[in-house]
Amino acid sequence: MGKSEKTGSNHGIKAKTVVILAACTLVAGMVFGGLGMLIYKELSVQSADKLDDGEIYDFQKAGYITLGEYKGLTADVQPMDEDVYSGMISAAEETEMENDDVVTDGDLVNIDFTGSLNGEELEDASEEDAYVWIGKGEYVPDFEKGIVGIKKGEEKTIDCKFPADYDDDSLAGKTVQFTIKVHEKFSDKTAQKASEGKCNTVQEYFEYEKALQLEENRDSKGELVWDELREGVKVKSVPEKMLASASEDVTKMYTNFAELSGMDVNELLQSFGMDEDGLEEIANETVIDIMIAKTIASKEGITMDDEYYKNALTEMLGEEESDESEEESREAGEDTPRTLEEMEEEYKESMGSRPRDEMLIERVKDFVGEHAKEGTAEELADDEDELTFE
Repeated sequence: MGKSEKTGSNHGIKAKTVVILAACTLVAGMVFGGLGMLIYKELSVQSADKLDDGEIYDFQKAGYITLGEYKGLTADVQPMDEDVYSGMISAAEETEMENDDVVTDGDLVNIDFTGSLNGEELEDASEEDAYVWIGKGEYVPDFEKGIVGIKKGEEKTIDCKFPADYDDDSLAGKTVQFTIKVHEKFSDKTAQKASEGKCNTVQEYFEYEKALQLEENRDSKGELVWDELREGVKVKSVPEKMLASASEDVTKMYTNFAELSGMDVNELLQSFGMDEDGLEEIANETVIDIMIAKTIASKEGITMDDEYYKNALTEMLGEEESDESEEESREAGEDTPRTLEEMEEEYKESMGSRPRDEMLIERVKDFVGEHAKEGTAEELADDEDELTFE
């Protein structure tokens, strides 16, 4: 809690048999037509489970899925304040500012807080990893003022009196004790250092970070609308071998991640609020994404050349792209850039057995993004309202 009110067809076929020959012709057509469909389905299942990594295939034509709209979708590209705040705090962590630990008015802080009333903890008035911009008025005045003076890394308990007209009657006019721990802060000095002098204040850096995220969102419209696209797809069936392979990949990936985190798989899943059924759901969604991507690529003639594939794989592995060739790197005495084969091997070892399929999904997302419209959350909500009423 803690926030002020400002916070945020069935087709019936009628046939009349006039002569026996006409009836026989109709029955024969149905039998052989049905047999043809069975043969086609069997062949389609076989070929769907034997696709090469990155090979395009029309799963809609094969009867697995029915695509919905994938062109002209609307993407909300406007960054949310919380995302901008997160980006600012990440920049603050990288600057490692010295002698700027005490929170002052106007700072943006990242905190945990726990509220209690008459010694009883208030679950709805407690939060972890919250962002508070002191003086902005997004939270109750006493709460914001109470954060001022706390040092980064310290914990302090403050009294906060809620306004008499506060929208939660259980807190209106009450004095709540908040235990607050400050993890990180972003000040005017941070803004100057993080922007290398381009910004002088927290507000200026906020606008700067928001513009950066807006540009990133515009480059990622396909990602932003992918869930909406998936919701419009009717899935009739999923190839069994593809699903089994995806299940192995997902289990392997989470196992590797668990080992790196010093946990077993069950502990890791619990930390994400998941169980083993969650892995199967992820595997199923992975196969659906592959089917969607391959089908759209097939219908639209989308290709993925080696340069795109390598760049996408490099980004997925979290590496920096290099414009230098292996020969140029050797001449400069630098480490030779890893080959595509080496990167594929790493991907297969830690993330999945079909890297080209995964990068094809990214390529198709780019295509979908290129054909998407820009909008805001308010405009999207208005569109939903318009669809609700006739």
